[in-house]
Amino acid sequence: MDSEIIKFYDKYPENFIETIIKNSVKNLTDEKLIIQTTNHIKRIYCNNFIKIDWFKITNLRKWDFINKSLKAIKKDKPKYLEIGAFRNENFNKINATNKISVDPDPKSFPTFIGTSNEFFSNNSEKFDVIFIDGLHTFEQCRIDAINALEYLNTNGYLFLHDLVPRNFMEEYIPRISGIWTGDVWKVSVELSKTKGVKFSVILADHGLGMLQKINDDVKYFNNDEIKLRNSSFKDFFELNKSVNYQNSENAFNKIKN
Repeated sequence: MDSEIIKFYDKYPENFIETIIKNSVKNLTDEKLIIQTTNHIKRIYCNNFIKIDWFKITNLRKWDFINKSLKAIKKDKPKYLEIGAFRNENFNKINATNKISVDPDPKSFPTFIGTSNEFFSNNSEKFDVIFIDGLHTFEQCRIDAINALEYLNTNGYLFLHDLVPRNFMEEYIPRISGIWTGDVWKVSVELSKTKGVKFSVILADHGLGMLQKINDDVKYFNNDEIKLRNSSFKDFFELNKSVNYQNSENAFNKIKN
């Protein structure tokens, strides 16, 4: 595994769990609920965390990598697909005229209103660049990744957001923290073992997966699916050893225009 992520590994101070429990139950009055909340935190707590400030580690953002990859395709009108629009905040920064955004929430103003499963089931187009930032669960993200690889042109790029949870709260499902990656990091383990692609995770913008499809025939690696489904944040530090983590500037420079 690339040392780029190891240097950010850290541990909470001894008894830090007591601080988390105290903050979590301070506004509760029901004794039964206090006990349940305390026991829940003890079950999911992990003393390890990743000490990264995403806003200080680099000025590069997801749209910077996406826009550079679109230029690298060297087509007059490359086709771009975005799964998970969230009011098109990223989508509007993408320098492409031939682009589609997919989201089931009409308030996100996607060009296609519906789930990613619905979109792919009715899709026949191939795309040059695809960005996945949909539902933050392993199960859905891997479905999106498998579908995206099918409809991605050879030599095209696939980007995936939120592949580096910094602590057990950011990773936990259902959401219990402001910043939430969910457990989509597990998809990075599978993609790192998938044949026919070049894949790495860039240490920028909550962990940005970058994949280039180098063969027409891609075999998505699924031998670890059951193990990954049963894994949690504490397993991240062992299971991610197959993943190549890159410095953001180095990764950006490797995308050739």
